[in-house]
Amino acid sequence: MAWTFGGGTIAPGATQEWWFAWGGNGDVGPQLIQAQPLNPNGLLFTTQIGEVRDGNNNLSYRATVRNAGPLTVNFNWRGGGSV
Repeated sequence: MAWTFGGGTIAPGATQEWWFAWGGNGDVGPQLIQAQPLNPNGLLFTTQIGEVRDGNNNLSYRATVRNAGPLTVNFNWRGGGSV
């Protein structure tokens, strides 16, 4: 199942770390997470994805996006997996 989630704006050369959580214990299985550029000529790399288990045994997901282009880029997060 595919999903789209929020997004933001990222300056040229900048890196941002984002986190995602789903209700309950947060465990929705393996997820592909990727930043989708919304501007023409936007160049984004999703450089890291991971999972974190907190002290209450809940999972959240992390992703890092890097703007490798010369322009400020608006983006959405998109992904899929076993939601």
